[in-house]
Amino acid sequence: MNRPYEKEAARVAALDLPWEKLRNKRILVSGGTGLVGRFFIEVARCRNLTGDGIEIVSLSRRARENEADVTYLTHDIAQPLELDFRPDYIVHLASNTHPKQYAEDPVGTITTNAFGCYNLLETARKWKSERFLLASSVEIYGEGNGTPMAESFSGKIDCNTARAGYNESKRLSESLCQSYRVQYGVDCAIARFSRLFGYDEKADTKALAQFLAKAVAGEDIVLKSEGRQRFSYCYVADAVAALYTILLKGKSGEAYNVSEEDEGLTLGDYARLIASFAGRKVVFDFDPEKNQGVSAASYAVLNFDKLKSLGYRPLYTVSEALRATYLKYQHESI
Repeated sequence: MNRPYEKEAARVAALDLPWEKLRNKRILVSGGTGLVGRFFIEVARCRNLTGDGIEIVSLSRRARENEADVTYLTHDIAQPLELDFRPDYIVHLASNTHPKQYAEDPVGTITTNAFGCYNLLETARKWKSERFLLASSVEIYGEGNGTPMAESFSGKIDCNTARAGYNESKRLSESLCQSYRVQYGVDCAIARFSRLFGYDEKADTKALAQFLAKAVAGEDIVLKSEGRQRFSYCYVADAVAALYTILLKGKSGEAYNVSEEDEGLTLGDYARLIASFAGRKVVFDFDPEKNQGVSAASYAVLNFDKLKSLGYRPLYTVSEALRATYLKYQHESI
């Protein structure tokens, strides 16, 4: 198995967290072969080197051979799930997360998010799991409000569009968590991710991933907007550090924004930064009619003070993490 994040995962595994809660426990991870899931599993494997004895069971539509401390189950989470073992913790990461998926498969995007969350919450209820952790998204805030958004902000979404399927199904997933917590006593916590990035062996159609792919290929970066958007971003290593922080220290029923510190840069600024890694430039090709899968948000900066109150501090800045990701892609392309 390719392990591009082994050293960074070891850094997350060394964080000052109550890891003893996971000792000899079984964690069920949906989306375990995805960008975040693979890193999450890598951290558990690092902890096992110190004798924690964490057992990981990964659910994914992608088949993968089992490893010493990881069992890979091939399953579509939109379908009912029957397990013959108790998961002590459930971390729900699986989701359609790319703009191309929103545009080409809006129905599948909704059903994967909504039915997947329901099926895993049913599993948590049946087996009385200790905690269910949902990976949600900044997209639940919709277009934002022009200021850094805290968890109390209710968002602004035009629900009468196919693009809203991702936003609304993530909102529904959060509501399902709260409903299972109140009605069935399922311990639930929620991580609301900002826009994630990192080296991924699978194709990724999110903006930063496309910019990085162009730079690695030695091509100019094509920006399909004016580049004035201001977004929060999070490197996969810090996203997983936040997941473990919320899993082990978060309060049941609470949602936590997950982000890097805001560097004050626009999407266009980051495009130019990434282009500079390869000595290339940014060119503009903006046509609103062709960008049906693109978010309507122009300002989606997150306030993550609530997560900081649990002791979370980002290990990386966006700029240095982008360079590290570029170098990983460049190394893999050799």
